Amino acid sequence: MAGKRTRKSRNGRARHPLIPLPPCGGPKLHPFKHQKAPIEWLERLDADRANESGAEGCVFKVRIQSQLYALKVFKFFDPSTTDYYWGNLLDNSVPLSDVIFHTDPFYAECRAYGRIKQAQGNRRGKREVAVPCHGYLFLQERDMQILRDQGVDLDEDAVDDELLRVNQENGRARAIIKDFVPGDAGVNVGNLREILRDIRALNKLGIYVSDVRTDNFKAGKIVDFGLSSTEPHCIMKALDEVGLRDLKLEDLVMFDEMVVEEGLVTTVRAMPNMEYCSKLRSWSKY
Repeated sequence: MAGKRTRKSRNGRARHPLIPLPPCGGPKLHPFKHQKAPIEWLERLDADRANESGAEGCVFKVRIQSQLYALKVFKFFDPSTTDYYWGNLLDNSVPLSDVIFHTDPFYAECRAYGRIKQAQGNRRGKREVAVPCHGYLFLQERDMQILRDQGVDLDEDAVDDELLRVNQENGRARAIIKDFVPGDAGVNVGNLREILRDIRALNKLGIYVSDVRTDNFKAGKIVDFGLSSTEPHCIMKALDEVGLRDLKLEDLVMFDEMVVEEGLVTTVRAMPNMEYCSKLRSWSKY
């Protein structure tokens, strides 16, 4: 039987067949079923954050096969830009591929949504704990050019040949397809208990969001996992007992901070007051 053909990317390198990502141990996200379908680019949804430094990418309202979606397009990722965080924790025994597959925001979202879908498949996650995801997508060259024409900079020069060998995209921009949810964040006094229940459910699944703030919610559901850590995770394995405890408590601390910052008057709290006060400190990945 003839072997499966591999296509060439725009830079001449052979493309890998589409597989669940990332290609390492742990949870993975399936490819979106309409990889080559035309994308109608309707509106940028995060235009107010377009000039923020350190942004993971950009989010668009799109139409694919007559269906509206939110499409998050990720910048190309160079792990050396975040080695100030993981460099002192990981020794040379940890492969570069593990660092990338566990810290690249695209793969972080793939792993988080992969774990959520595992739980749903095992009937442990019937209730939606985040805005639903429909898989990952590699952009076609025509769509990458549309973004360039709009002035979107995806840091295409950030990856060299070594990183291309490790990664699966071979020069193609990566994206994740999610439900399009109109309206604002939807974080309010009426749904704080449900939001906290979702966060605790994610933590129970071994997903630690590390970015719980109003901007990352839509209709009261978490929509962004770009800074998340999902077990098993190379950095979590390298942390000492105190560091690991702090990481696992971070989402709860950030929930309480969000409530205070938004001026929401409520008795809903994630942390007991004494512990809550002691944990309000600057523990952040990036």
